[in-house]
Amino acid sequence: MVKVKVCNWRCIEDLELDLARLNVFIGGNSTGKSSLAYSVYMASKSSRVSDARSILTQLYGYDFNWIVRKVEGKPQFPILIKIADSEFSVKLKQLPEFPEVSEKVEKREVGEKDFDITSLQKSPWTDEYLLPSRRVDYLHIVMFLPKMMRELKAKPEAETLTRMFGGWIGGLFELFKALPILPPFGIFASDYTRALTGLRLESVRGEFRDAGAYILNIPLYLSVIDVITQDPYTKLQLPVELAPDGLTDFLIFDAVTQKIPENSLIVIEEPEVYKNPLRIMEFTEHIVKRVLNRKLTLIMTTHSDIPLTTMAKLVAEGKLKIEDIKVFYFKRDPWTKISEIKFFEDGTIEQLPDTEKLITYLF
Repeated sequence: MVKVKVCNWRCIEDLELDLARLNVFIGGNSTGKSSLAYSVYMASKSSRVSDARSILTQLYGYDFNWIVRKVEGKPQFPILIKIADSEFSVKLKQLPEFPEVSEKVEKREVGEKDFDITSLQKSPWTDEYLLPSRRVDYLHIVMFLPKMMRELKAKPEAETLTRMFGGWIGGLFELFKALPILPPFGIFASDYTRALTGLRLESVRGEFRDAGAYILNIPLYLSVIDVITQDPYTKLQLPVELAPDGLTDFLIFDAVTQKIPENSLIVIEEPEVYKNPLRIMEFTEHIVKRVLNRKLTLIMTTHSDIPLTTMAKLVAEGKLKIEDIKVFYFKRDPWTKISEIKFFEDGTIEQLPDTEKLITYLF
């Protein structure tokens, strides 16, 4: 179990929970599922990178003054995210030369010098990977580079254009990192590439005792990954752009989790997208098996109860231990509240709080 505490992050006022090996966040829209998952992801990643603010802007496209919880328009600093025994925090600097800093925050006119950011000193996880809800669309963007380069290389007369185009694409990807136009595309592309190649694309920081420190920057466009899929019936090989979205989603999760270090954190949003109920069950079983075999920690956000019933079935079959799974139901009033949904050894599960309301609406 890993203890987590989050305060003043988006719609979260003050939450505490214990994470198990498999963690499912379920509830209605805008109840804080992704907010909580992203807070854990960002705080963990802050222990390994040089600039926590760059992680946030790639996740959301905005700075901390937009992410902090607000009451009647007033920001409720500090932001606190505690994981195990380490704490990530964002506080406002109350410096004499910036007496108007609180007013600047309310107007969202703050800059880097207005925040005092303390990164997580130590993460309980070896690494962290984000698979956002739009991951299939993001993969198509990542694949845009090799596709265009293939087309240009097939035309010898376009050698000069190929070099120019490569530089332009590189600049485009760097722009996604600096000014995230499609957040969290930059984070996904970085995590996806690192999982497949081992190449860490975000800035890495380090220091040596009595010798100094360093920051290593690696451009996103240096790594080019191509993906080919195979039709299960005809065995025809196809580029990923022609593959069904459901198959593409399978390959994203499977490819990312094959080679990543044990004890890594995986955040996956809405595994039910692009799939019919049978495929959701199959995908859930695959996720559980991979997480347990690779000793990963999973945070899954979902609107569907099918992953829960599938996991309950695995409990009944003895393939999943109750202590390895936790399910949290999310609601807002007005801030995020969570309640734990219990599993039982016979494969049954506590009724979700909104089940009676749903039945009333239907019948």
